Amino acid sequence: MIHFFRRIRKQLLGEGKTGKYLKYAIGEILLVMIGILLALQVNNWNEGRKIKDKEIKSLHELRSELMQNLSDINSNIIGLENCKKSNEIIHSQITKKLPYNDSLDYHFSMLYPYITFSANQTTYENLKLTGMNLVTNDSIRSSISDLYANRFRAYRTFENTYFVNHYFQQIHPMLMTEFSSFEYRVGAKPINYDNFINNPENKQTLNFTIDICKNFIAFQSTLGDDVQLLIEEIDAELDNK
Repeated sequence: MIHFFRRIRKQLLGEGKTGKYLKYAIGEILLVMIGILLALQVNNWNEGRKIKDKEIKSLHELRSELMQNLSDINSNIIGLENCKKSNEIIHSQITKKLPYNDSLDYHFSMLYPYITFSANQTTYENLKLTGMNLVTNDSIRSSISDLYANRFRAYRTFENTYFVNHYFQQIHPMLMTEFSSFEYRVGAKPINYDNFINNPENKQTLNFTIDICKNFIAFQSTLGDDVQLLIEEIDAELDNK
């Protein structure tokens, strides 16, 4: 192609057609500039496509991560509800001074739910490293940051402050002093049932556990709603990509 243009230029100069040569030279320059601009446009389009593909991949990974977190939350809520129910049953036994029966052993083993919520944050951490601006939707980007940086963190603080401390300060001492055997979700046998139900500290511990289960059910339910809402936002965004 270059040789072709050179041949035309030589021919025009050889024939003394300077005016035509200048017009041709200008046209050739314009043609080269158009080619360069087209090449830049194609390159920019390719780069934009790569960035968009990377965003879509990250949104899919984030959605999968959120689904796992939502599953953990729902599982924890079930555990909290079962724990609350067992505490209420034992609390009723204490209040009514009902006699011991073997079916209570299961509920004694459920006086604490032994749950924890540690959110999977792999994709979020990767997004922070690569730049949150990869997510082009301002609303979704804001929701991601709020959920991971604020709500998940607030829950962990709440869990460590109330739930974990409650176990070490009240539940664990009670289990160590009041029960001869313990197997979570299977059975726990009180050393002396009458002493257990007549100990006001045990009733107080059950009361607090019931309240804390209620609070954590509400907290995790709200957290689950936030996660579900973000999943729906991501789904809508992916449908538009």
